[in-house]
Amino acid sequence: MMKLQDYDRFYRADPDFFEFPERLADDAPDRLSAVLRETPRGWERTEAGWWVRLRPPAARTSGQGWRIHVSVTLPQLERTAEIVREYCVHRGLGCDLVRGVTAAHALADVRADRLTSADLLVLHPADETGLATALGDLTALLEPLPGPYVPGALRHGAGPLYVRYAAAENRRCPAGGHPTAPGDEHDLVPALERPDGTLVPEDRRPVFRLPDWVALPEVLRADLEALLAPPQSSFPYRGVRALSQTTGEGTYRATESATDRPVLLHEARPHAGLDVRGDDAVTRLARERALLERLADLDCVPDVVGQHVRAGHHFLAVEAPSGRSLAEAAAAAFPLTTDDQARSGAADYAKWALDVTDRVADALDSLRRRGVRLGELNPEHIVLRPDGRVVLTRLRTATDLTDDRPPSVGEEGFTAPVGLRGAAAHTHLLDTLRLWLLLPVPHRAPATLRVLTETVDELYPLPAEFGATLLSRLRRGAGPEGPQGTDGASGTDDARALAAEHPDWPALRGRLVAGLHAMATPERTDRLFPGTPSGPASLGGTSFGHGAAGVLYALHRVGAPVPGEYADWLADAAIRDPDPRPGLYDGLHGVALTLDLLGHRDRALAVLERSRPLDARVVRPDLAGGRAGIALNLLRFAKATHDSALHDAALRIADDLAALVVDGPPVPRTGTPPPYGLLHGPAGIALLFLQLYEDGGAAGFLELADRALGFDVARCTTGSDGALTLFDGTHHLPYLHGGSGGLAFPLRALLRRRPDPGRSDTLAAVRHTCRALYVRNAGLLRGRAGAIAVLAAMDGPGDREAARAQVRRMAWYAHSYRGQLAFPGFRMLRLSADLATGAAGVLLALDSAFEGGGPVLPYLDPRSTSARADGRR
Repeated sequence: MMKLQDYDRFYRADPDFFEFPERLADDAPDRLSAVLRETPRGWERTEAGWWVRLRPPAARTSGQGWRIHVSVTLPQLERTAEIVREYCVHRGLGCDLVRGVTAAHALADVRADRLTSADLLVLHPADETGLATALGDLTALLEPLPGPYVPGALRHGAGPLYVRYAAAENRRCPAGGHPTAPGDEHDLVPALERPDGTLVPEDRRPVFRLPDWVALPEVLRADLEALLAPPQSSFPYRGVRALSQTTGEGTYRATESATDRPVLLHEARPHAGLDVRGDDAVTRLARERALLERLADLDCVPDVVGQHVRAGHHFLAVEAPSGRSLAEAAAAAFPLTTDDQARSGAADYAKWALDVTDRVADALDSLRRRGVRLGELNPEHIVLRPDGRVVLTRLRTATDLTDDRPPSVGEEGFTAPVGLRGAAAHTHLLDTLRLWLLLPVPHRAPATLRVLTETVDELYPLPAEFGATLLSRLRRGAGPEGPQGTDGASGTDDARALAAEHPDWPALRGRLVAGLHAMATPERTDRLFPGTPSGPASLGGTSFGHGAAGVLYALHRVGAPVPGEYADWLADAAIRDPDPRPGLYDGLHGVALTLDLLGHRDRALAVLERSRPLDARVVRPDLAGGRAGIALNLLRFAKATHDSALHDAALRIADDLAALVVDGPPVPRTGTPPPYGLLHGPAGIALLFLQLYEDGGAAGFLELADRALGFDVARCTTGSDGALTLFDGTHHLPYLHGGSGGLAFPLRALLRRRPDPGRSDTLAAVRHTCRALYVRNAGLLRGRAGAIAVLAAMDGPGDREAARAQVRRMAWYAHSYRGQLAFPGFRMLRLSADLATGAAGVLLALDSAFEGGGPVLPYLDPRSTSARADGRR
């Protein structure tokens, strides 16, 4: 599953959309001469991501083997790449060369993937003999140059050579390293083959580990002994627990062994974690330490406890102040959960928030009087002591008062923009913090900023003109520039149109549809529409949830024309995909469904046929990518084509899932999402049994549906505000995706056929939860649009009015792209068109609120497949 930090790498290459970082623009002057030179006769040259790959004639390919990494700093890269290329050509060794200096900087960037951060120059010896020869030759050719440590590799000698045993390509392999079982589906990961032929994922932890069947070559024995040798001095801290880790940095909680004093350990790796100015993590850490020592007599900064170097990593130990971070304190006190809670708690919370901000302002003034200003003011890095004092726990963005550059690191939304110095920079940071405390919705567009400040005035008893003054200062500090198309009157007009008492839905629908067309890129083969990443290496593509199929479904569902070139793109991309998934939301079944709804049945059946061999390997039981979604789709196509084989295949899946439900709730598989909720849990399986009952099946299907749904209902809890949330193993969630909101559809369908007071109470609690005042994200599956979709579909007492209230709050997220209405994806920092998180899902939810008539997604209403085949209402 995606972690929050996994999204960071997708922010670099494009200011508007999530984008693969390797698409960051660079040109010939930036490229290394080693990759621009003419390819040797008979050699194969390919470009893949950041790298240019050279393979000799008749090279013996292997799925795995030894790799030699040459890791150097950017100033040494050009010359080292030339040496490596010439050596490989002379010796007939395959190699991967980073394409240029910009690419090398991006690989080592503070937001980059930690495990590939030092993959600059990689050689592929054919065997252990070739490994030993190459290591000896390159040691003689290359000086022991400085460079970042290669995570997961063994350093050879004094460097810059590192060695690891690795997979050559991604292959389908069971998640978690379990041997392949008959009928098991596979995940596409770097995979190694054991001697018995089974595949296991490559161990990608940042420590050197050999597969248990691979012996260490003699040439590496001294290197391993050096790695395992006990350190010359003991590390003076214990109980080290990671709080965060990035490419070159880490922060850990620990205890000082000698004093039992709790400390925070800030780690920095040399030559890694490069910022926009080229400084590495060690440089920043040294600067932070100097500032902390300079400000040591201030009680608003932590005390320095010590500095240590261990295994080449630098550690700065600072006081771990008692108290809670401002982010934690604000989350605990935040009143905008329900209308009632807001009415009773908004005044006290606003007073507290403004008082806290004043105390933070005093701390910043203390820094300013010493000639220091901060470039980032992140609530995660502000601690409130029990006595009310404020501590600024990170000073890595601190600089001179006259410096008007934006910070070289920091989280978007909490940093000072270019051009602000000293007090002006601090004023902007404080205003940003005030707005975040009162309404923590990320924003990047002036129009959205206006809506948020106006909303703050509406929701809190604040001084007159508070919001207007805040808006004026924030706009003045931020300057006129913003992401493409997100400034100007059109964004303000769209937000105001959404917030109107009686919105003009046809006009808004037209602008949303036009916004989707404005984002389309049919000239690209990897994506038709921009979306939110669905995995560390997954972005766009064909899928229903995060790719083109879902966007075209949404256009069709609201009655908008779908250009023929879009359908062609979807069909062609699904057929040419070299390694597709079969699922409904993540693979070929979702594509087939969409193509059929668009009137391309022959193409839909071709895609479905391509999926059939893959269907048999799927063991996940869920709706999103598993067997329940596949079976529902097979039932639909069986009815549409009168193909009994499809119907029989669906029934076989149903039999297997029935046995699973009887045995108990589904258990999690390593590396897969928790099996809870509509898309990944029993609630989605219940939809299959409900559909089979509606198709004339036995009453036993109702019992199975009730039992399956009961597993998710049992995981629900009710908060003090009456909100019902589903615990997914980590968080209590209200959303459509994997929270309580997704239970509404199978609950309603079950209650139609089998009234039950307890289930009715659960459904009422879900509908109440969907009236939440504050929702951080806009999207359909994990945001406010999902609440709108549930309320519109339930259409019980007060639901329609509640849905319209939620529609008005969609103005909080409205953006403009090329003059048309658009919405951000997950985490709200880039625009998205996809169904799961972006504008397509918002379009479906708003259409359901204004047009009414049923669920926004396929198969949520078991009656709909028979009645209208999930087409336009």
